Amino acid sequence: MTYNRKKTGSFLRKLCRILPLAPTRLCFAIACLFAPFPGLALETVDSLNSSILVFTLVLMVIIVGGGVIVLLLHHLDSSSFRKLHASLTYMPIAVAIIRRKDGALLYGNKSCRELLGVRKLDGRYLYPDEISPQMMVDFLRPFPFRRGFRNVSEELHLARGRTLRLMVSGQPVRYKWQSAWLLFIVKPQKLTSTAKLEQEQRVFQQVLNSLSELVYFQDKAGHIIGTNRAFDRFWRGRVSEGVMDDEDNVNTTNTSSHTWTTAPDGSSRLLETNKTLLIGDNGEAIGTLSISHDVTDWHEMQESLKLEIEKREITEQALAQRNTLLDTIMSASTDPIGLYNEHGIYVGCNEPFARSLGFRQEELLGKAASEVLEPDKWELFQETDQQVIRDGVALKMDDYVILEDGTPVWYEVVKSPYRDPTDGTAGVLMMARDVTERKMAEQQLADAIMELQEMSFVDSLTKVANRRSFDEQLRKLWHSHIREQKPLTLILCDIDNFKAFNDNYGHQQGDCALREVAKVFRSVVKRETDEVARYGGEEFAFLLPNTDIKGGEVVAEKVHQRMAEKEITHLYSDVDTKLTVSLGVATIIPLPTQDYGDLVEMADVALYKAKAAGRNCTMSMSDSDC
Repeated sequence: MTYNRKKTGSFLRKLCRILPLAPTRLCFAIACLFAPFPGLALETVDSLNSSILVFTLVLMVIIVGGGVIVLLLHHLDSSSFRKLHASLTYMPIAVAIIRRKDGALLYGNKSCRELLGVRKLDGRYLYPDEISPQMMVDFLRPFPFRRGFRNVSEELHLARGRTLRLMVSGQPVRYKWQSAWLLFIVKPQKLTSTAKLEQEQRVFQQVLNSLSELVYFQDKAGHIIGTNRAFDRFWRGRVSEGVMDDEDNVNTTNTSSHTWTTAPDGSSRLLETNKTLLIGDNGEAIGTLSISHDVTDWHEMQESLKLEIEKREITEQALAQRNTLLDTIMSASTDPIGLYNEHGIYVGCNEPFARSLGFRQEELLGKAASEVLEPDKWELFQETDQQVIRDGVALKMDDYVILEDGTPVWYEVVKSPYRDPTDGTAGVLMMARDVTERKMAEQQLADAIMELQEMSFVDSLTKVANRRSFDEQLRKLWHSHIREQKPLTLILCDIDNFKAFNDNYGHQQGDCALREVAKVFRSVVKRETDEVARYGGEEFAFLLPNTDIKGGEVVAEKVHQRMAEKEITHLYSDVDTKLTVSLGVATIIPLPTQDYGDLVEMADVALYKAKAAGRNCTMSMSDSDC
């Protein structure tokens, strides 16, 4: 039979146009691929999109390959289980396969059915009435599925109060694509008396072999009838050396001996052997048990401990001698000496130290410094103590103490770090020296220096600043006012007709008048920065920092007012019957190009104008008038 290729191809093209959905076209193309008509298939392929065809072929290969793999795995699983089933069926012990998720019984061999009463019905395996799937799930839950378990004892309670003891071992398996437990179940056999005795002997020998001590048994004749592994390993080839010689071997209850010997590695070891008499059930001696302990390390430790004790005794003797010497030195010293640890507890002192704190020596020892010292002094001492202990350096300081009888005492205190050689505790050694006489001499010297300085800067007659002090203060104020650009005021004062006062009243009354005038001037100025100085003879000067011309005039007016109130009689004056003064006020904001002599010159000019104006008046002059 022949086919018309053109007509068939046109028919297929029409059919593809009719079919609206791509999946339908794909199915049709696949059908054409497997059709026995190569011409028709070729035409169909030509009519479809080449990319869709490639995708379809790949998808088909994946589906077909996946199916082949599934069939192959199923065949392998079935084949492996058939082999396992053949082996398990005739195994003399009970074997069961339990599904992991619900405890269902999937398989039980003949021995399992006989031991547990498992039934097989229509290819299904059923538990006996005493066992349920939930019981199996509860039994298997504690065991890790991947590692399995071995020789777990379990009791099965049967009907009529009977109990069946079982030994169960399990391992994980895959059964028909499911996770399952493969259980091996055996019934423990009761041992006969001989077998039980042999088992006890094996256990006893295992226990002996687990010991590190050297153990051996002897009968009444002294023959070795048993040893452990440690004995055989240590005395290999020289057993006679390890046996304790004893002529009265049986009659002696317990004996002990120490023997130096050589270990298999060639080292010297000290063995302590204890031999004990073994008594039978009838009360007669049947032999001896000897146990040897390696006590070399203990012996060496004892020797080391003896040496350490001897060294400690020598050290304690030396410390006792040092303590005796230290106590002698501390008792003989008139200077206070004390020791306290890092916690501030007094651990040693002499009587002068305790007396300086208001205590006796036995009362002070053991007390805390925080309880003895005043709070402010304790804080100060604590800071210095921590510095001494931390930095490990000595510190020197002065301390002022008032004794119980009210006597003030100055101490020069030196604090040094120390460490107790017995326990390594850190502390502070404090030594004090009475420097009261030196402090008094220093104070007298300081007072003399202050007095000398006062004499060098104070006028001895009027007790106001002298010309030297005035010049020094004017120089300092001049430079500070240049920086700050503040006004500086100077007042020069001259007592009117003071020569006539001296000539008629005498120089002694003149000196008295100068002192009274100086008191008036000191009472006028109120600020600490203001200064009154005796400029020379009957002339005085006022230095007023940060004061403008008006402020200087106010001070000058107060001077005239206070002098009038003072009423110092001067009948030989051309101005008044009372002592009067003429004042020249000068104010300037100094510039770096100027000199303080300019201010003095301005004040002198103003004073000259006051005198020319009839005296007992004030004239002013500022830098704007220059």
